Amino acid sequence: MLESLTTLLLPWSELYSASAWIPTTILAIHVLALFAGGGIAISADRRVLMAQPGSREAFQAAAEDLRTTHAIVIGSIVLLVVTGVALAASDIGTFAVSKVFWMKMAMFVILIANGAFMRRTEGRLLAAAADTGVAVDQPTPWPSLQLPWVALKRSAAISLLAWFAIVLLGVVLSDI
Repeated sequence: MLESLTTLLLPWSELYSASAWIPTTILAIHVLALFAGGGIAISADRRVLMAQPGSREAFQAAAEDLRTTHAIVIGSIVLLVVTGVALAASDIGTFAVSKVFWMKMAMFVILIANGAFMRRTEGRLLAAAADTGVAVDQPTPWPSLQLPWVALKRSAAISLLAWFAIVLLGVVLSDI
């Protein structure tokens, strides 16, 4: 199967290796998307982890900031996928058997799954706050507010670790 895939991708591989600007452009877009999306996500994750109890309005402002952040991060992830596929397709024989590549892909899947969970948790948290009419980040007798907030903080920590692991594995992968 790998031979068939290598044969199928041979025209792209030859074009990629024969060009001076295609590899540079694709790698630059990949790194810039990682820098922009990852940097913004890491900043948002840090804000979630550092959040202190406050007013409902303050939390809703933070939640809106997270929604805006996720829109930018998702756009960056789309660019990462497109450029990542182009990079991997340029030498599929090497990447397909690389343990580092598959570890990076596993971290990427964890990042995406965690991001989906985080978005859903944000929605649950805002809905619970609207239902109870209290600040969602203050200790309350309502477990419906405490559990989503704890889950959101856990997701922020997982996101931070995943972004750092993806960058580290990408650096290791660049030496292959």
